[in-house]
Amino acid sequence: MRVTNQFIVSSMIRQINKSNTSLNNQQVKISSGNQYLKISENPTNNALAMEYKNSINEKKQYVTNIESAGDWYKNTDSSLTNIESIIQRVRELAVEGANGVWEETDYKGMAAEIDELISALADVANTQVGNEYIFGGANTDVKPVNIINGAESGSNTSLVTKMGDILNNINASGPVTIDFAGGISRLTSQIDTTTVIDKSVTALEMFFRGTQVNNSPKFTTAIPPLEGSTLLTSLNSGKGVQLGTMLVSDHAGVVHEIDLSAARTIDDVISIIGESGNFEAGIDEVPSDTAISLGLFRTAGNSATLQGLSLGPLHNGDPYTLNTNLANLNSGMGVTGGYLNINTSDGMNFRVDVSACVTIGDVVDAIKAVDGGATLDATFDLENQRFEIKDLTGGKGDFSINSTKNQLFIKDKGSHTAQDLGLLKNAGVAGNIIYADYQQETDSASSPLGGLNGGTGVDSGYMSITNHAGTQFVVDVTNAVTQQDVIDAINVAGDGTVVASFDAATTRIMITDSSPGTNEFKVEEYKGSQSIKVSDTTSIAKNLGLLKTTNGNTVTGDPLKDIGGFVASATTNLADLNPPLSIMGNIVIKSGSNSELKVDLNDCVTVGDVVGKINGTGVYTAVLDPTTGSLVVGNPSAPLGSGMTIEELSNTARDLGFIGGTTNTATNVIAGAPLTVGALPTFEGSIDLNPMVTGSTMLHDLNNGYGVTLGTIRIVDKAGVAANIDLRDCKSVQDVLDKINAPINGIYVEARINADKNGFEIIDKNHGAPGKLKITDTDSNCAKSLGIFGTTYDHNFVGTDLDPALTADTPISVLNGKGIPTGKVFVQSGDYSCTIDMTGCKTVGDIIDKLSNTDYNLGLQAWISPDGKRLNLTNTEGMPFVKLSDLDGSGMSESLGFANSAGLFSTLIDLRDNMLRGDAEAISNVSLARLDEDLQRVMELHTEVGARTNRVTYTKEKHENITLNLKETLSRVEDIDMVEAIIQMTEMETAYQASLQVGAKIMQLSLLDFLR
Repeated sequence: MRVTNQFIVSSMIRQINKSNTSLNNQQVKISSGNQYLKISENPTNNALAMEYKNSINEKKQYVTNIESAGDWYKNTDSSLTNIESIIQRVRELAVEGANGVWEETDYKGMAAEIDELISALADVANTQVGNEYIFGGANTDVKPVNIINGAESGSNTSLVTKMGDILNNINASGPVTIDFAGGISRLTSQIDTTTVIDKSVTALEMFFRGTQVNNSPKFTTAIPPLEGSTLLTSLNSGKGVQLGTMLVSDHAGVVHEIDLSAARTIDDVISIIGESGNFEAGIDEVPSDTAISLGLFRTAGNSATLQGLSLGPLHNGDPYTLNTNLANLNSGMGVTGGYLNINTSDGMNFRVDVSACVTIGDVVDAIKAVDGGATLDATFDLENQRFEIKDLTGGKGDFSINSTKNQLFIKDKGSHTAQDLGLLKNAGVAGNIIYADYQQETDSASSPLGGLNGGTGVDSGYMSITNHAGTQFVVDVTNAVTQQDVIDAINVAGDGTVVASFDAATTRIMITDSSPGTNEFKVEEYKGSQSIKVSDTTSIAKNLGLLKTTNGNTVTGDPLKDIGGFVASATTNLADLNPPLSIMGNIVIKSGSNSELKVDLNDCVTVGDVVGKINGTGVYTAVLDPTTGSLVVGNPSAPLGSGMTIEELSNTARDLGFIGGTTNTATNVIAGAPLTVGALPTFEGSIDLNPMVTGSTMLHDLNNGYGVTLGTIRIVDKAGVAANIDLRDCKSVQDVLDKINAPINGIYVEARINADKNGFEIIDKNHGAPGKLKITDTDSNCAKSLGIFGTTYDHNFVGTDLDPALTADTPISVLNGKGIPTGKVFVQSGDYSCTIDMTGCKTVGDIIDKLSNTDYNLGLQAWISPDGKRLNLTNTEGMPFVKLSDLDGSGMSESLGFANSAGLFSTLIDLRDNMLRGDAEAISNVSLARLDEDLQRVMELHTEVGARTNRVTYTKEKHENITLNLKETLSRVEDIDMVEAIIQMTEMETAYQASLQVGAKIMQLSLLDFLR
């Protein structure tokens, strides 16, 4: 076989190219350091190399994460060190302040330093690494802590020292609360395959004890409602009540002394009157004409503007201005003093006292001042002669204005004289003897009545005896002291047919009737016909015509006349006046330039003696107007317009509204004049306490206290079965549930309280039924007001939020959806502070009672806001400072909305305030304890950060060691053995050169090659 030259050349070239390729590949491997250029060269090793590379890259990322976390830990560590230093310095100041030996200037200096330390603390809280806030949690781009100064908030900026000095706006430029804007969760960082570690500490847990931050309570001036817990000191626009004894005459004209000197609250007054046994008392809320007389008794609905009614032209023809006197309105009838109840569209209610307003402009200003001007705007439309009020809240509800007034009433319960004597009996037609009930305290006719009925005695009054002849005798035992006095009174009142005696055998009174006739012989309580009256124990100033108040310097009394109708003169005996002044005493004169002055008129006999006594004070002058018989009393040394008041020594009945402006709504009931409560410094709770709906929730408390319109509802279940359900006699939520779930209805539904505990839920149990569940009203808005009006194709109908109003009976276990904790709280009000143990409280009423009545030195009234959502605290003495702090970590004050969120900032702010107050007790009992808690929490976080720092350090070392080992392993499966590779390349190069040389010889062609 002949081998062609072409074949030989081709083979040689192929061999040379192969050698060249191998040499080139070997050179690339040597230059790259890799064993292989293609995966296919060694798939197994290449797979291992890829796995090792991924592991190495992963470890590198973990190390990067650890280094980033380490940077945060270093900055956090230094920040925590700074915080601990600040707390230690604050604690040193607190220990000094707790000694209570410092002057006011010393305390102010300490307070100023604390203000600076609060600012320093805020700077630390806002520490940044790069552009990230390390304590901002997930919100690293938002400053977590912002200091709110007094001028920027609705918080209280004034304080009252323990000495009673008011420091007005002392904190206007200082921190009063903190706005928290940071995240609530920590940042994390993955440092190992299965390990994620917290990278940060949040400002929330460091400065606010890890709880959600509440809105700060607002401090304002508000008008608390007149209710049982109202302190008497806050009545009469803050002037209070002069405590003492008042006189109440009953149906029969019997006068009873009611000693109210120990009363502190309206409830005390009501209770003491009730304990008399003759009367009952209470509070009535009735409509007032205040809003009507201003043309503002209106509802604007969903509109934000309420336009009043036109007040019409002034009776004197003058044009309207803001200076128009209110007395000229309503054809000269003026405006009824009292309150405007303004219901804003956001569900809030504000009481505006216009009693002191003189002009239209005053009313406008009073309305605009509500809530610091943030809630309402008011103007007076001069062209249309009407007020225009704007709601600035932006709510979705109705905007309306009305007026009510509160007044005390006293009701005569009727005499119980006969019953107390055991003589309330009927012998009938046949009986001739009535025996008193046996009482062991009676052993003779001389036994005192005070010992009867277990020592409670006998009602001093009258009783009625009717004999067989039908004759009725009224027996007066008002002055009876012993059993014999009663016997004598009966015998004096009778006509000889009815005789009383003492039965020595049975030791009791016996009454016999010898009259002929067929009528029943009986003893009854006497039912008088006189209207009930109330007066003070003295009425000297009133009977002298001097019970008056003036803005000037002179009081002109009412004309005095004697019993003959003649004008009184200086020589007229006081006993001859009409009405007569047979018993004298003291009157009190007050003026703007002088303190209260008591004038003793006890030894006065004539009108001239009274004039002489007043002139003898050396301060006031008195003359008798001979024409009118009026006494004229002046204060010549006082500046013009100082004002002057003359009153009785005791004015209890007057101050409770029972002297002027009373109404006998029935002969046995007297309603006092409306009582006013002045606008007072008030601490408004910041939390809607939002009671849950339970079976015991009363229907009248639903819908913010507006209640439910009861009637008949109609339910059609999904199977088409209908039932009309009458709910008119329901009182509670459970009553409604029972009515709907009653089997007699024949519908297959179940009513229950919904999962959110804020309303009803109707469940249709007709599974697979294709119809609709429908709930409608038949005769009222009952279903709508119960929040269950509507139609659904679903099997459950979830009602709307019924928003129960807060009441005194609301259990605290249903507040805030989960109940609130109870514990000991430290209360500061005005210049006083004390600890109140709230652990036994079960209802909102218990809380109100504890805060209002535990210690009257606090001058504190707790009350439910008019919107029924929150509790408020009012200082009834007009001192602009109220604060609550928890002593046992229960969080009760915070849960009620009476405290800033517990934490380091609130601790320092409270300490600063305690320093300014000079309240060493508060510093010692509250501030130091809370500082220790805060320091402990910061140190625990510091320890945690240190532990995490150590952990990531160890983890980093682990990753670096593993990475080193992985690189070594990777090198074995991927990196080339350089010595061996160079030898191989040398061999390949030699072979390649040899191939070239052989090829050169083989491929040197000549003509002979072609001739062969």
